[in-house]
Amino acid sequence: MTAPADAMPSPRSRGGLGDLNVFVLELLESAGLGVLVAGGALLLGRTTLEQTPRFVLGFALGYLLLLALSFLWQQSQIARTLLTWLSLGFVFFLLALLDLNREYLLARVAPRAANLPRISEKTREWLSNLSWLGYIFLYAPIAILIVFSFNAATVTEGGRVLSTSVWKGFTFNWYAELVRNDRLIDAAYNTLVVGIISTVISTIFGTMVALAMERYSFSGKLALDAVLYLPIIIPDIVMALSLILFFVLINLGDWTLSLSTQIAATPILPEFLTSFLVRLVRVTPIIIAHVAFNISFVAIVVRARLTDFDRTLEEAAQDLYANEWQTFRRVTLPLIMPGIIGGALLAFTLSIDDFVITFFVSGPGATTLPVRVYSMIRIGVSPIVNAVSAVMLMVSIALVLISLALQRR
Repeated sequence: MTAPADAMPSPRSRGGLGDLNVFVLELLESAGLGVLVAGGALLLGRTTLEQTPRFVLGFALGYLLLLALSFLWQQSQIARTLLTWLSLGFVFFLLALLDLNREYLLARVAPRAANLPRISEKTREWLSNLSWLGYIFLYAPIAILIVFSFNAATVTEGGRVLSTSVWKGFTFNWYAELVRNDRLIDAAYNTLVVGIISTVISTIFGTMVALAMERYSFSGKLALDAVLYLPIIIPDIVMALSLILFFVLINLGDWTLSLSTQIAATPILPEFLTSFLVRLVRVTPIIIAHVAFNISFVAIVVRARLTDFDRTLEEAAQDLYANEWQTFRRVTLPLIMPGIIGGALLAFTLSIDDFVITFFVSGPGATTLPVRVYSMIRIGVSPIVNAVSAVMLMVSIALVLISLALQRR
């Protein structure tokens, strides 16, 4: 049987593909020759007569290597791509070296050319003038999110919002809907409870760890220092899986569910206290998880503050008959308080923004605001989601700025 006519590649298409291969191969060889010539010119300015044979031999070996690379280019698509980009990269690299070493290369031929502005200086000036493009790339999506949280989009009968990316007018209705949404308010309440409690616990333990690591020597200090950095280094998904396996191993989920049920059935407690205790028990796994990774951030910030601490101030306080507790409360603690508050604000920011770890360890009735927002965008992006994100964004930015300001004091 013969293949259909339209399935057979035409001679013209094969010829076009072959011409393209030849063109790219010639481009690669030209780039490689450019590398050799540029390298030769770079070395020529520093080569003496005795070094010339070795220089010629190196040029010949480089040309043979170029031919071998060209052969590999014809055999493999991956090698084709890698060799093309590497060759062009080497050309730009050696051009930069030529520009930096022009006094050795051009002084013999054109002395005036050596005094011209360097390409590197012009490039630095050009990049500094275009640095605002980086800020636009980083912050333009945030600005668009905030702007479209005021978009007067229309709602269909099914509750979906039409044309969220098309501006329909200015309105505050979505922020009003945010305030009236009981599920979002409940999730925000859970987020605040988790953030405040986990921040207080992690700040206390993180400060204690920082003081111990900075001021004392003990066995296992190096291992503890390495373990302290693990929550910062490892991916969130790995930490989330390890925490949920640990919680399953100790049966924490069943314990929180049974305890919250018992508290809810207790008639002697006031209603507001019963509601808070039930909520606190349900979010206990999330609090434990957030404390686990927040301790590292608090400890690092406080240790940075302790690095510049003047120990002679404590010695002067002890010379004035202050005991260790008085010295710590009246001298040490006030001086490192900006670092402690900065670490606490950083921990609180990380806690209210965390999604991955919270999504894995949260149980029934323990939904936080990031998890609630994720469940909302699964059925479509609404301007109310933009409003929630804008509020969370403003709170996070404010906390980070306050933390940075306190750390600089």
